[in-house]
Amino acid sequence: MNNKAKLITIIIVAVIVVPIIFQTAKKFYLGTMMQKMMGMPTKVVMATVESKPIKDEADFVGRIETTTEVKVVSRVNGWLQKQFYKDGDIVKKGQLLFQIEPDEYALAVKNAEAALRQVQASYEHSAVELQRAQKLVKGDYVSRSYYDNAFARHAADKASVDAAKASLATAKLNLSYTKIYAPCDGKMGEGLIDEGNYVTAQTGELAKLVAINPIYVSFTLKESDLNRFRASEETNNMDADVSIKLSDGTVYRETGKVDFINNEIDKDLGTILVRSTFSNNEGKLIPNDFVRVILTSRSEKDVLLIPQSAVMESVNGKYVWVADENGFAKQQDIEVAGTYQDKWIVKDGLKAGDKVIGTNLQSMRQGMKVQETELTEEEKAKKIQAKKDALKYSMTDKPNRKDKAE
Repeated sequence: MNNKAKLITIIIVAVIVVPIIFQTAKKFYLGTMMQKMMGMPTKVVMATVESKPIKDEADFVGRIETTTEVKVVSRVNGWLQKQFYKDGDIVKKGQLLFQIEPDEYALAVKNAEAALRQVQASYEHSAVELQRAQKLVKGDYVSRSYYDNAFARHAADKASVDAAKASLATAKLNLSYTKIYAPCDGKMGEGLIDEGNYVTAQTGELAKLVAINPIYVSFTLKESDLNRFRASEETNNMDADVSIKLSDGTVYRETGKVDFINNEIDKDLGTILVRSTFSNNEGKLIPNDFVRVILTSRSEKDVLLIPQSAVMESVNGKYVWVADENGFAKQQDIEVAGTYQDKWIVKDGLKAGDKVIGTNLQSMRQGMKVQETELTEEEKAKKIQAKKDALKYSMTDKPNRKDKAE
């Protein structure tokens, strides 16, 4: 074999063998590195279970409701002559709202008054005749039947007077209905019937009046939440202050008072209706708007707290990751009793001083080796800023709730 053939053979062998040797070495190296990495612990930041006396706090979706809603209707038939307010006006109880043309009803009053005078005159005359008949019958100057007839005429005239008085009262009542007054303080809605239209009792509402001060805020609680804020086991009274957060994120400056807790739990939703009353002097609270209701207990109690970010959830409930004495991760089921700021209130499963894993939770596996580490100053700053941003941009949610037919 000449030198040229040897060179070609060497090149062919090199092209085939060298990649095989390279790939084999690469797999060996990567396998060795993987074995080393598998043996290395995952660095995690631990969070300590904290025992702290707090005023328990929880928030719920609530809806603003008027204390009184009146559909203003006509009680008599007639032409709607005048509307005495502007749509959206605040009105006082007894304020004139509408005028229905009164002429027909004023004339009915005059006719009823005339009819009463007529039967009154007949009644007075029959009274005189009855007195005369009483004297005559005593002296046997007239028969007993004459007296009986006089008595009957007098009784009939008295009945006629009573009927005429009732007719007059009815006529006056109908005349009074031509003026429609506000039955309570409140705010008027849009007028639904224009001036000049003929209205009857069957026409329907002319406008709606809603009371706005004070005003209700209704919300629903689960039984567990009701027990959290109950004053005692013997009563349903709430040991909590009520405040509300408006849709723009501001807290309403007035606090409310719980004045009603329903007498049964909704069988479909598993919740109980609670109602609180708020003053609404400035009219900021508008009926049917949604707000965030915040309950804050009046007395402090010791609770266990852990960051919400350290808690995971499965079909079996909430759990955390902890490290055993050998540094291996294991799953720990917990039971919570609500939130406090950015932390869960732990009811069962942990004790004060326990440490839970707070980072790398998505990649955590049972039996994984872990090693505790600390956050850098930059990471701490980012975490603090994230909390501030979450609070800054929080808004009131509109619930996807099941409305009950009223």
